[in-house]
Amino acid sequence: MKFSESKTIELKEKYTKSMLKTVSAFSNYHDGIIYIGINDKGDVVGIPKINEEKIVIENTINTTITPKPFFDMNILEIENKRILEIIVYKGDNGPYYYQNVAYMRNDTSTISVDGVNLTRLLLNSKNLTYDQLKVEKTDLSFKYLENKLYAILNVKEVNRAILTTLGLYSDNAYNNGALLLADNGGLNQSFVDIARFKLDSDIFLDRKRFENQSILQYFDNVISYFEIQYPSYQIIDGVRRTTKEQIPLIAFREAVTNAIVHRDYLLNAGVQIAMFDNRIEIVSPGGLPSGMDEEQYFKGLTSISKNPNIANVFFRLKLIERFGTGIKRIIDSYNHYKIKPSFEIKQSQIRVVLPVTNFDYKMLDKKEAIIAYLQAFPKSSRQSIENAVRIEKSSVIRRLNELEKLGIIQKSGNGPSTIYFCR
Repeated sequence: MKFSESKTIELKEKYTKSMLKTVSAFSNYHDGIIYIGINDKGDVVGIPKINEEKIVIENTINTTITPKPFFDMNILEIENKRILEIIVYKGDNGPYYYQNVAYMRNDTSTISVDGVNLTRLLLNSKNLTYDQLKVEKTDLSFKYLENKLYAILNVKEVNRAILTTLGLYSDNAYNNGALLLADNGGLNQSFVDIARFKLDSDIFLDRKRFENQSILQYFDNVISYFEIQYPSYQIIDGVRRTTKEQIPLIAFREAVTNAIVHRDYLLNAGVQIAMFDNRIEIVSPGGLPSGMDEEQYFKGLTSISKNPNIANVFFRLKLIERFGTGIKRIIDSYNHYKIKPSFEIKQSQIRVVLPVTNFDYKMLDKKEAIIAYLQAFPKSSRQSIENAVRIEKSSVIRRLNELEKLGIIQKSGNGPSTIYFCR
């Protein structure tokens, strides 16, 4: 039987105290197994005096990991040799420390937890989200929130009772949610950066940065700027005049709302919005909430939020609909067009790309058109590129090969399943 290390399996030829870091890591984040008596190559070498070793290890775990972790220890016989199996369970009372340091797994390695992840562990152990964490600041103003509540719900004054109902004040203290919605919350990572670019370069045509305001004001400012940059247009179909949108307003509103409401405010970064003639890219700091996978994200099958109190305020103000439906609404808003939005989900960020519905790639130089198309539609097939750029197959293939050699684009897959994307 051959063993191999992974994020949830650690192999040790013999017991050393470094193993205790892995006990901390598994206790903090996910169940895992440590095998003692198996070397790095996965070969079973066994443990002499295994019963005595088992007692020593059990006592050491219980006395050096704080709080005490949950684990089971089993003696296994494999290839006529005896090894120790230590099954460590994710705990609910973390962070779990070894020598005053909390640890986590990074693939097959065990590393110390940094400040942001340690804060996240502390919040999880208390069953709190970032926006529920209490703060010491007391001199907060809520004029923008008050105006919104009055316009939508006829609430004339934002007092302590209203703030308590909204989940922004409890036990004589504000929380981070209150800071984000206040006019003067002062959170450095709470800002939205918008840049208007030329299509073929990183040169700014215009740039706006919204900061030191309520996130409700950020939202309104961003929507107003969008409506200036991407005005609707009209087409005449026979005798009828029809209004069309360059980018569906519903899609942009939902993407911006998600980026502001559901982002990770523990990260020292703002929401980034890049606007081009053929697309808008909206980048939100942080990946999916814990417990949500990509299928749930796209289908709206869950209402998990990193900031539920903030989400509740936006919901009450009718800025979002039922929790969890935003991504589906973005996708559905493009149903009347042949093009679709795209999404890139990473651990550190989520990027939403909203293509312009009436952009004509045929007016560009062919190579420029291919690059612009792949920026708006990542992971596209050769056929879709050919249809958009409107040049023959052999010419598209030649230019794709040239761009690949230059390192501008990459491809993945073979034959009909081949897809192309910008580096």
